[in-house]
Amino acid sequence: MSYTAPTPADLVLRYPAFSAVAEASIDYWLTEAAKDCALFPDDMRARAEEAYAAHKMVETGALASAIPQGLTQFKSGTFSANVSESIASLTGFEATVYGREFIAMRRAAFSGPFMAWTPPESSNA
Repeated sequence: MSYTAPTPADLVLRYPAFSAVAEASIDYWLTEAAKDCALFPDDMRARAEEAYAAHKMVETGALASAIPQGLTQFKSGTFSANVSESIASLTGFEATVYGREFIAMRRAAFSGPFMAWTPPESSNA
């Protein structure tokens, strides 16, 4: 499967919460994600870029009105929700669902056994 760079429309299709975010903002973060995800395998790269860009948009406030920072309790009509302290205190990529998805893809793409090889010393010393 060959790599095709994701578009803002692709990101919104995958993550509808970003439908109100300006296309220019999404495009900017997809461009940034492309730099940081360049080593992902082609079949995972577009999804990794979308997750990375979504995480960065949340982190920088693109969804500030949709996901208030520090929210631990929310009530609307008959619905109420609490966020556990362990989730509310997460930082970095672990702080958002998009970041956690990115971490999982990064582990899948780059984890596993690695072998270090040291060439034999030359006898021409």
